[in-house]
This record gives sequence, C-alpha cells and structure tokens, in this order.
Amino acid sequence: MKQKQAIIQNEIKIVEDRNDIVWAMDEDYKLTAFNTSFKSLLKQNGSGDAERGMDLKEVYRANYFFDPCEEGCERALNRYATTSKHTFEDNGQIVVHEFSFQPFMNSSGDVVGCCVWQKDITQEVNNNHRLRESERKYREAQKVANVGHWNWDMIKNEITWSDQLFRIFGQKPEMFEGNYESLVKIIHPEDRDAFNEDVAKCIEEKGQHDIIHRIVFDNGEIRYVHQKGRAFYDKDGKAVRMGGTTQDVTKDVLSNQQIVEQNHELQNFVRIISHNLRGPISNLLMLSKIYDWGKDEVNDDIVKKIETTTEALDQTIKDLHLSLSLKSADKEKFREIAFKDVMKDVYVLLSEEIAKNNATIQTDFSRANIVFGAKSYVVNVFYNLILNAINYAKEGVPAIIEIASDKNDKEIVLKFSDNGIGMELTPEKERKIFDMYGRLSGVTEGKGFGLYLVKTQVGAMDGRIEVESEKDVGTIFTITFPKVR
Repeated sequence: MKQKQAIIQNEIKIVEDRNDIVWAMDEDYKLTAFNTSFKSLLKQNGSGDAERGMDLKEVYRANYFFDPCEEGCERALNRYATTSKHTFEDNGQIVVHEFSFQPFMNSSGDVVGCCVWQKDITQEVNNNHRLRESERKYREAQKVANVGHWNWDMIKNEITWSDQLFRIFGQKPEMFEGNYESLVKIIHPEDRDAFNEDVAKCIEEKGQHDIIHRIVFDNGEIRYVHQKGRAFYDKDGKAVRMGGTTQDVTKDVLSNQQIVEQNHELQNFVRIISHNLRGPISNLLMLSKIYDWGKDEVNDDIVKKIETTTEALDQTIKDLHLSLSLKSADKEKFREIAFKDVMKDVYVLLSEEIAKNNATIQTDFSRANIVFGAKSYVVNVFYNLILNAINYAKEGVPAIIEIASDKNDKEIVLKFSDNGIGMELTPEKERKIFDMYGRLSGVTEGKGFGLYLVKTQVGAMDGRIEVESEKDVGTIFTITFPKVR
C-alpha cells in the first residue's frame, strides 16, 4: 500500500505548482495523496488539516464544494473515468469548476483507488458565454441593419455568407452553390459588367470594392444592395481572397429616386409659373415706371403699393426658382445672414396679410442673430412659417407669432410658435406635412407647398426642422442650423 501511495504522490507533485486542486484516495475513500491547493481548500472550508488516511466520505458530504465527488469517485472505482461540471456560489460570485475522476489500477489491473483533478473553469465558461452572446448580438445587428458579411476564397472559388446574406439575396443555404458564377447569376443582367469591372479594379489596384447594384430574386423581385470589401494577397502579391459586407439599400435607393422625381416635377412647375407670371409682372413694373407721379396723392399711394407688391412678387418668383435649384447651389457663396434683415424683407412680403388678419409678430434675436446660408432660403423659410401661422389661426382670434433664436456650442436654434388651431400630430402626420403637397389640415385652400420648400431649403443649409403641435393650443416649428463658421 505504501508503494501505491508513493506512486500517486509522485503523480500529484507534478501539478504542485498549479492552482488546480488534486487529491487521491483508495477504494475505502481514505485520502492517500494531495497537493497544497487541496490542503488549503480543506482549511478554508473548515474541514481541518489534510492528513493521509482521513475519511473523505465525511468531507464530501459536509461541504457543498465536493457535491459531485461521491458519485464521481464511485464511478471511477467501477473503472469509469468521468468528468463533470459543478456550479456554485463563492463569496457572492457564481463559479464553475470541472471535476475529473480517474481510476488507479495496480499491475494486475485491479482498481486500487481514484484520483480527482479539480480546476476552476469560470473564466473559460464566461468567455464562451461572452463569445456566444457577442455572436448573437452580431447576428441581431446584421438583421436590424439588413447587412451581412461574405468571404470569397479565390483559390478554391468558394464563397461563404453569413445567415443574413442568404436572406438579403433571397437564397436558401442548401440550394445556393457558393461560387463566383452563382453570385453573378443573381445580379441584374444590366449590372453584371459594372460589378465584374469593380471587382477586377479592386484586385488590380488593391483598392476598395464599393458598388451599389441590383439583384433579382427567383420570383422576379428586384432589390438594391451595397457591396463593400477588399482583396487580400499572399507573400508573392497574388490575390487569394476577398472579404466584405453587403447591405440591402432598396428603401434608400427608391426614396432617393422619389426625391429626384419630385425635384424634377417641382422644377417644371416653377418654370411654368415663372414663365406665365413673368409677362404680367414685367408689364406692371413697366406701368409703374411710366406713371405720371405727383398729380394725385391718392393715386400715387395706390400705384406705389402696386409697385412694391409687384416687386416683392417678382423677387419671390426669383427666390422660389433659386430655392429649387438646390443641387446646383454653390455653398461657397453662402454667407452670414442677419435674422433682423430677413424680417425686414418678410414684413414687406406679408404686410397686407399681417394687417388684414390683425396678426402680431414678436421677435427675439438677442441670443443669436446670424445664420450661415443663402438669404433667399432664409427669407422663404420665415415667409412660409409666418404665413402658415396666419392661415391656421383660430377663428376670431388674431394670430400671435413668436420667433426666438438661441444657440449652443454647435448650433443655432430658431423657434416659431403660434396660438393657432394646432392639430393632433402623429408620426405619420409629422412626416406628411413636410412632403410635397402635404398639409396640416383641410381647413384652408392651400396646396401644402410651403412646408416642403421650407424643409428642402433648411436641409440645403445643413439644417433640420421639427414640429410640435397640440390641438386648439398651437404649433411650434424648431429649426436647427450649424453654428456660423
């Protein structure tokens, strides 16, 4: 027996310098060998000093740490080596330990004892959990963003996709033959040459693979995807694979197409209006020039008002035409615009409406009086928002319009508040009122054209506009511009 204990003890000494807990026992559950970690564990758990010959069954039953040991040792004594994981709480922390039970046999093949090897695998388990959680979140992020990743092994001509890419391309994993030729077949026939050229250019010039193209589903549905990636090379400079991402951008592409179509429609509208009004406006301005001033004070006043209104209308047409040429607008010509100067122009344009409706406009530009942009854009924004407030005033209640500015480190903020009819503003209504021909309500006869122009022009100056409204209380438009550079 002493010889057996010596053999076991020598085996255990091999792991003496490790944190793993190792001990051995004979077939009667008597401790025969142990390392320092085992000895420390017994003291820590109040089981006394570790001594050879002590009964381990009492130890196993007395401490939760050794819960798996009695069953594991029994199996080992019956010649079955086993491994089990044990989860328990230690100082408020959840820990996981792995127990390995190995039978010891003599030269005759008889089982004479069992060796137990225990190690703390909490970190390993947590790492695996974190890895699985990270993979789960990554898959969720791909699904939310509708983007997936891919890899093309050029040597083997094998393409691998993430799960989301199969959904984006409308393919089933078991049906898709992962190679370059199969991918090209999914691409719209009219886009294949451009795709192949971009891939070739990426490989030859060691640049970025970046292209938006159409794909065709088996049912004929057409979608747009944005492919991005790069090539990887071996030590000899030969391209061996490509990797990257693909995102479904169908909604963005179709929205952009719609915006382009609307802009074209709007520009055509402005051309027609400008053409039809140019003649009458020119005639009115010409008549004012040849009018014989000074003979009749009343007529002079009337003609002067006609001249002023006609000039304002002429300028409005010019500004409208300019505001719709946003794509060709030269931002290098943007300059500092004073809100007070803008209000002077707006008062001229809206003087009749303000007087007729007994409207009141209160302004406070003390905190910020300058914005960077095109004056015609800013005038049009003020004009439309003030006119809106006048048109949507409560019946019998004159419109009170408050315009105030503020600023922070990065932005200039304008607020247009009124006491009008307001509305119950759902997210859908909020979106629609800024659409072309969108309207706040059906109370007035307007076409809902102004707010579309406002949002377009604010966007052209790198700003944004938001609206808040409450029925029978009023409406607030908040415009945010980048701070003056």
